[in-house]
Formats: sequence, C-alpha cells, structure tokens
Amino acid sequence: MDSLRSRSSRSLSLGEREKLDTVAAAKPQIDLPMEFERSSDVLQGQALENANSLGRALSDPSMRGQTFMIAGHTDARGSDALNLRLSERRADALKQFLVRTYGLPAVNLITVGYGKSRLKNPNDPEGQENRRVQAANMLQAKSASR
Repeated sequence: MDSLRSRSSRSLSLGEREKLDTVAAAKPQIDLPMEFERSSDVLQGQALENANSLGRALSDPSMRGQTFMIAGHTDARGSDALNLRLSERRADALKQFLVRTYGLPAVNLITVGYGKSRLKNPNDPEGQENRRVQAANMLQAKSASR
C-alpha cells in the first residue's frame, strides 16, 4: 500500500490495479453514484452531494490516519482505453475535491480507475449505476473483531 500512496492512478500497472481490487474486496466499501456528464470528470449535482458526504465521513477523527482507495468506474459506452482514462480522471477529481475541501491528506487517498471492466450491473451495461466511485478503507479489517 505504501508504495502506491503518492502515485497517480495513471501510473498503476494492470497487476497493481488487480492487487488493489483483491485487497479492497475484503475491506469495508461504499459505492457512490456519481452522475457525471458524459465524458466529464466535473463533480456536480448528486455527485457533489455524495462527495461532500464522503468528505464529512472521512474527516471524522476516528478515520484519522486511515488509507482509502478511491476507485472510479464507468458504464460500457465507449472504448476500453477511453473509459479507463475517464474513470481515472473521475477518481482523481474526487481525491482533489476531498483534499481541497476537507483538508484530507492526499497521501492517504489512493486513486485507481477500472473503466468499464467491473460493471455493477452487467445486465444493463450502459446503466447509470455503473458510473460510480467506490471508497474502501484499506487499513480497516472487515469484521468488528479488530
């Protein structure tokens, strides 16, 4: 995890992305619907409201020092390469918002983009629910027995 803290999502290899996904699968996660305009990474409307909710939650003193993965996803419209870059830009936009607005340490937010490779609803590949950002607490155990 430490080696990924200061890197941009664009610099992550496929293997590093898969490893992050595997580690995050065992961690507490939340899916945040992000209603971005098509081909946009600008937070607005419901996306901005959800970003503020996440910022307030991550600002809680009990979260101090935790490392979070912010994973961007897209729907299936467009090419793999285009969607990968778009998902990275969206994850980065959320990270920058959290750093600027809530003063969260950038080093504690790891961004990654998965494009359209992990659809939330594969039965509706162009469905809005596939355009989302996941946040996972990478240092928190899934069970409460910690």
